[in-house]
Amino acid sequence: MLGGGAGDRAASARSVQLIMYVVGFLDLAGVMIVIPMFVTHLRHLGLSPLMNGAIRSFYGVLQLVFSPLVGRWSDRYGRRPLLVICLGVSALSYLVLGSSASIWVVIGSRIVTGIFKHSTTLCKSVLADVTPPEDRPKVMGKFNGAMGIAIILSPAIGGHLAHLDNGFAIVCSVSSVIFLGNCVVCLGLLPNELPLHARRPDGDPSKKDITTTPRNEWLSLLYEVEWKGAIGAVAGFLAGRLSRFQGSSQMVLFNSALVQAVSLLGLTFAPSILLIVMLLVPLSVSATLIHTATSTLIIDRCVPSKIGSVTGVAQGIPAIAGMTTPVLAGLAQEAGVRGPGVLASVAAFVGAAAAGWAAHYRHTTRKTGT
Repeated sequence: MLGGGAGDRAASARSVQLIMYVVGFLDLAGVMIVIPMFVTHLRHLGLSPLMNGAIRSFYGVLQLVFSPLVGRWSDRYGRRPLLVICLGVSALSYLVLGSSASIWVVIGSRIVTGIFKHSTTLCKSVLADVTPPEDRPKVMGKFNGAMGIAIILSPAIGGHLAHLDNGFAIVCSVSSVIFLGNCVVCLGLLPNELPLHARRPDGDPSKKDITTTPRNEWLSLLYEVEWKGAIGAVAGFLAGRLSRFQGSSQMVLFNSALVQAVSLLGLTFAPSILLIVMLLVPLSVSATLIHTATSTLIIDRCVPSKIGSVTGVAQGIPAIAGMTTPVLAGLAQEAGVRGPGVLASVAAFVGAAAAGWAAHYRHTTRKTGT
């Protein structure tokens, strides 16, 4: 632990948190700037939709396998070295991807990225290290908000660059520079020894609870705004306040999951575009709050010395969804155009029920003292 008083450690922790917000923003920006062109590039290489999906699913498999390993290595060898390695290798991988004229180069690049692109996991582990449990909803919300801003800006930038000659190569080169800059930020600004907060004993992880025409031009502008990212970013920054207002992260998770389920069901059967746009607002807010509340609950309930490992395992769950969802959605669509929406709604209601049961169980346990 760093020397100095509690005030110095708190100031150092805030500095590290700010660095992680920047790193999280740049990390997602480096990925999202490539997204508008990636599928198109695969098509230009002659890949069928099936092979296109297979490559993305294989990336999800690698994320699932290596995310827990990277988290465990960061517990053992330190967050900063692993962050620098992951960001540096990602920079090289995206540079190679931009120069790919062969499907085998693309596959090799995605394999490397799938193995090493775990900087989000490591950023969350760093934030958990330096943040007291009662402040984690607010801090994780700001982190997700920073990444939400990247979702707003990056695809638009990538889309504009894609119209240039050799657009895909230019976009990937910009992405590589972003990752390299992120690596430099971690090397130059992130301290080797993190200002750890005063933790509770490892053997008692449950004692601390969180309570915590001009008209047409304007319309065109409104359509081009990435509203989902903008709303998600605002929701992320407000996550800490909502957690305190609702009493705990469990209740935030339950209420947000219920809103998400209802929104998905409404989107599935919405009779008009206006209703669809309106339903996207609660859907975006709930998705961000679920992400923040889940991260907070997982980190708050794990043994502090295993935060990296547990966070890595948690990051593997979206990878499983990325592997299975395209296949399930395709099968559901065979049953009808609303099939994927109905399937998503059912899954969301199951998730809401599980979150509600967990919140009720936690409340009952606290009342009985068991």
